[in-house]
Amino acid sequence: MRIALIDDDVTTNFINKRKLTKEIKGCEVIPFFNGKEALDYLNTGKKINIALLDMNMPIMNGLEFIKAHSVLPEEKKIDKIFLFAEQGVDEDFFIKHGLYQVLKKPLTMEIIELITRD
Repeated sequence: MRIALIDDDVTTNFINKRKLTKEIKGCEVIPFFNGKEALDYLNTGKKINIALLDMNMPIMNGLEFIKAHSVLPEEKKIDKIFLFAEQGVDEDFFIKHGLYQVLKKPLTMEIIELITRD
């Protein structure tokens, strides 16, 4: 399983990577510091199964990433995107762009269990 951490906070990515690799055996965790980095990675054809996406980032924020991601060919798309946002997301946007769930930080054991469920 390949998990993307898309967040501009270096400390958050470091802590979340440690938590995820400790709790999910055999997973590969790849940090990206903005949506553009993650999108560029996807365009190389490398698959990401799960993304934990921050809303507020420079260069390309979470909503901009989601819009760009939604027009990618199916084989390049992330299977499940979990958006970390303090405010709610419009339900029409949520459905249109294929978000899996909107969560609040920090990454907890409950969230880790949620993201790994089929």
